[in-house]
Amino acid sequence: MLTSLMLAGGMSIVSATTALWMQGRRMLHQRVFALLVSFTVTLMLFSLIAWAAAATAAIAPLSLTWVLVGTLALLFALRLYRELRALPAMDSR
Repeated sequence: MLTSLMLAGGMSIVSATTALWMQGRRMLHQRVFALLVSFTVTLMLFSLIAWAAAATAAIAPLSLTWVLVGTLALLFALRLYRELRALPAMDSR
């Protein structure tokens, strides 16, 4: 299980690198950039919270913990995507 969490963290680093590289080359629309950034931050946050939940699995039921972590990650991703999408477009002069 910890291997899958490490894999999620690695995927978030790849996603962040891709988003920044493509934004630097002006290859992305602002909505796609917002989607990649929200995906990246959510994966990082999800892997950290899930790691902490796995460490406390002896205290709380595992299914309840995963439902809570998944719900929090989904709500966070949606909120972050909405905030990033609402930013004004960058003016390239």
